[in-house]
Formats: sequence, C-alpha cells, structure tokens
Amino acid sequence: MNSIDQQLYAYIVENTKYITEEWFRQRKELSGPFYNKNTNPVIEEELSSQHALTIKTLASAFLEDSDAFGNYLEKWANTVAQSRVENQIPIHEVLEALSKTRQTIWEYIETFIFENNEMVTTGKITSWSATYNSAFDQLNYMFSKKYNDITYSRLMDQQTLINELGSPLIPILEGIAVLPLVGDIDTKRARSILEITPQKCVESKINKLFIDVSAVPIIDMMVASELFKLTEVLGLLGIKTYISGVRPEVAQTAIQLGLDFSGLPTFSSMKQALAKIGVKKSTI
Repeated sequence: MNSIDQQLYAYIVENTKYITEEWFRQRKELSGPFYNKNTNPVIEEELSSQHALTIKTLASAFLEDSDAFGNYLEKWANTVAQSRVENQIPIHEVLEALSKTRQTIWEYIETFIFENNEMVTTGKITSWSATYNSAFDQLNYMFSKKYNDITYSRLMDQQTLINELGSPLIPILEGIAVLPLVGDIDTKRARSILEITPQKCVESKINKLFIDVSAVPIIDMMVASELFKLTEVLGLLGIKTYISGVRPEVAQTAIQLGLDFSGLPTFSSMKQALAKIGVKKSTI
C-alpha cells in the first residue's frame, strides 16, 4: 500500500468531526427543509451519523483494498436511501446535500495536499482527483438506485393494497360472499378483479358470490367483457355467481357484445339478489 494514500485516508477519517461540523454550518444554503431547517434532535443525530458514514465511505476509496470501498458503499446506500424514503425527502434535495458534502471533503483533501506538498506529486494529485470523483459518481449512482428500488417496492405494495381494496370480498354467510364494486373500472382494475377474485373465493371457500355493480357509474364494452370472463372463471371453479345492480344500458352493452348472460342470474338490486336465496333483513 502506498503510505501517502494511507495517510490521506487516515487524515480524512481523523477529521470526520470537523468535516461534519463544517457541513452543518453550510447546510443553510441547501433548499430542502429536511437539511436546512430541521431542529429535531433525533434527525440531527441521524444526519450526523450518516454524514460520518459518508466520509468514511469516500475515504476508503483511497485504500488499495477495493473491497473496502464496495462494502462501505453498499452499507451507506442502503442506510441513507432507506432514511430519505422514510422521511419523504425528494431525491434532488438529497443529491444537492451530497454535492455540498463533495465540496467540503475535497477542501480537506486540498488542505492535506498543501500540508504535505513535499511528498505529494502532481501525478498523485491527479490520481486522487480521479479516484475521488469516480467514488462520488458511484455514490450518487448507488444512492439513486437504492432510492428507486425502495420507492418502487413501496409503490408495488401500495398498488397491491389498492387492488385488494378495489375488489373487496365480504363474506356474509358460510360459503356466501358479496363483491361490491364501487367507482370507475378501467382496463387495469378490471384485469386485477379478474385475477384476484377467484383466488379470494377459493381461499375463503365461497360457493356463491354476489357481484354488485350498482355503484359503478359506467360499464363499457371492456368492463362488460371482463365481468363476463370473471363469471366464466368462477363457474369453472364451481362458484355460483349472481349479479345485482344491472341497469338497462349495461344489459344493452352486453347484448351488443354478443355476451350471453342468459344463464347468469341478474337482479336490479342486492336486496333482491339476496332474497332469491333466502337471505332477508331480520325484523327483530
């Protein structure tokens, strides 16, 4: 290992406290309130700890052991990305704060070069500059990737929840459930209902399902077609399907599509549909 490289690494790490303090003094120039206006002591401690990790990660890039930088980078990116996503910090604000860190650390590297000018050659300065800039580029890339991965994963979880809420299966008696559909149904939601509902019915051991469409404002050709597919799939699973809330225009759409609902019990209201199988409002 080149001793001057080791000395630079040690110098940066030993000055972590002062580099962090300098960054905190300059953060008022940052646009994001998470950085420039935060007075929460917990957040302050988190920023200080993560800034120290940032410094050590970048310093490790000057070590001959390339695995050291890679390991620190992975840990740093996971830690910071998770924190910023949880605190809902826009990615551009994080990159702006990292830019300030980039400047602050380099100023300390320049001080080290000045203090050791007799041992540091022009070639070494050039090499350090290339190493530092490459390390920071990797830092920005890895953070952006982790931030995107975490955000995407959360969006998928939210979409799954939305899909679940968009096709709520409500058991009312043993083996009997209601699927009330509310709001607009686009192609994506229609396909989601087609995919999720049969699975839910099987898991809940449903043999009779009442699908209520009275709260769906528009049922076009696509929705009617997907609804027909759903009843066919459920039929193959041995699940008897009833549809309530069917309006005249919906029936006309089905006829225009050539969809044969003649074998499917349809009712004008859920009350009427439930009454068909003997489920009535208690008078007690």
